[in-house]
Amino acid sequence: MRSTTTTTLIAALLVPCFAACGDDGGGATTNELITTVILTFTPDGGGTPIVAEFDDPDGDGGLPPTVDPVNLPPGDYALAVRFQNRLETPPEEITDEVRDESDQHLILFTGSAVVGPATTNTTGPLTQAYADTDAKGLPIGLANTVTAGLGTGMLVVTLRHMPPEQPPQKGADTLALVKASGIDAIGGSTDASVTFAVTAGAPAPALQ
Repeated sequence: MRSTTTTTLIAALLVPCFAACGDDGGGATTNELITTVILTFTPDGGGTPIVAEFDDPDGDGGLPPTVDPVNLPPGDYALAVRFQNRLETPPEEITDEVRDESDQHLILFTGSAVVGPATTNTTGPLTQAYADTDAKGLPIGLANTVTAGLGTGMLVVTLRHMPPEQPPQKGADTLALVKASGIDAIGGSTDASVTFAVTAGAPAPALQ
């Protein structure tokens, strides 16, 4: 399903907006609906991944979305981020488009739970760093490293699209601009923005 405007949904813990970008081959930017954002935290050294999802299976309007809390035992994790449109059968993997157009996309991690390159926080239960880059050596955000300490807060995951027809482009100073002045200080438009409640220091999941 395609939409020419950004879809905005409001829930108790978040104000997400969705519309991942595509190209129809004619050079014009179109938008594809994103219904689902998936975070997978895989412990360093192995162990059971911890998965948290934002999911709005019927798209804009209708039933409210569901949001899983992020509950992490202390430690180091590899964080993978995925985007899907589950209104399609089978679900459309928007992640592939973000990866294919990685020079035009940047995933930002902000909020009170995060200490990282896009935040001014000096304390927070999660410390985030990028683990992937595009052809120009600039971060993408589909792969990350996260260290979980102790505490609670909010994790905001934002997919930003910075296409050639909407300068400025993603650059070496983009994260610094977000850190200093917020996401609205950079070019492009927001494809998806969701907020997860974080509790770090939670006990490890019980073995089944």
